[in-house]
Amino acid sequence: MLQALLVSSSFLALLRVSPGWAEVPIQDNLDISQFQGTWYIVGAVSDDQGFQDSKDDMKMPVVLVTLLDNGNLGVKFGYPTPDGGCQKIDTIFIKGAVNGQFSNPAMAQTDIRIPFTDYKHFTIMYFETEKAGVRNIWLQLFARTPELFPEGTQKMQQLANQVGLNPSQGAMLPKSVTDPVPGVPRESCCLCTPFLSTVPQAQ
Repeated sequence: MLQALLVSSSFLALLRVSPGWAEVPIQDNLDISQFQGTWYIVGAVSDDQGFQDSKDDMKMPVVLVTLLDNGNLGVKFGYPTPDGGCQKIDTIFIKGAVNGQFSNPAMAQTDIRIPFTDYKHFTIMYFETEKAGVRNIWLQLFARTPELFPEGTQKMQQLANQVGLNPSQGAMLPKSVTDPVPGVPRESCCLCTPFLSTVPQAQ
């Protein structure tokens, strides 16, 4: 419990600003087939004003990633809603010229990268968005379980430094529902097993 609290605190407290925009890496020898499966978004940081306005009320989303035959990624997001339901979004990450780089025009995501992952515990996701001529940077910390993983937190801090994001722009995303609730339809529960079990986990 104490370790979890320390890791959670470090996620926000140890991010530091660095000037300028650095080149964002992509995981060496990335194996996309191992990246597919279920992830939880346990933390995020962005300079997007919409995120800043809503981050304190956000709950932990769940993500289901499927590798498609053409190399694109089918991605399902489940966002817990205040009424106990779940908003689900299906989208496609279109593969780029470099392994581990994607884009998603439908969500104005011009550059999506996988800078760091160990497949079994954590992934750091990098997004650039551009809407109405305004460019924003996003980092998201994915985890295989709805808990922080220390190495993932450290990598997130390092990359946030590189891209110029600061602690006040980040948020830990708390769990809303961890198990199916009696009387609540399973399709309304973003973290219920049936929603997560259609894609194999990394071995």
